[in-house]
Amino acid sequence: MNDNKEGNKRYFLVDYENVNRDGLNGVEHLSERDEVVIYYSEAAETLSFGLHKRINESKAHFDYRKVQMPIKNAVDCRILFDLEKLLAVDKKAEYVIVSKDSDFDSAIEMFSSNNYHVKKMSKIGKRTETIKKAPSKTNQREAQIRSFFGQHFRDKKYKKHKDEIIQAVLKAKSKQQVNNNLMKIYNAGNIVREIYKKLKPLIKDLPGK
Repeated sequence: MNDNKEGNKRYFLVDYENVNRDGLNGVEHLSERDEVVIYYSEAAETLSFGLHKRINESKAHFDYRKVQMPIKNAVDCRILFDLEKLLAVDKKAEYVIVSKDSDFDSAIEMFSSNNYHVKKMSKIGKRTETIKKAPSKTNQREAQIRSFFGQHFRDKKYKKHKDEIIQAVLKAKSKQQVNNNLMKIYNAGNIVREIYKKLKPLIKDLPGK
């Protein structure tokens, strides 16, 4: 990987729990225009002396973010949340999620379809993009719903039925169908109303009231 001395800024969002130190192979070739954010949890919060030395010698700027949210795939959710914030500020930059996790693929397809420069690599020094095919509208919609869910439904009572709620929205052709699908998941009307209210920004373009 060549130094990025000119051109657009690059951000590397590292899923350290997934790729560990191998994912940071290539940091020695980064430039002062590159930003590396390392996301880690208590399950993976150690750096070897060799890796620490390479980071110190790299010209890139490094940031470390410990993720402590008590939910499954908390690191993935935080990376996507931060990525959306970065995209809103700098649309021309190149964004690389450093991970082997296929859970990112749908979101990357969605971002790419909107002309953002987002891709995934298993290590910083590996330049092959993992997402090559054009995304389908269904995949884009599912990625949008999953991203929305990760941001707005962090409570355990929602996480328990995560995939069912996502499918309830994905398969619905109207707002009424969303409500009906949710009723099949939950018996209590109060929690259905609660979820439906949270979903309103996501389903605003569906027919119905």
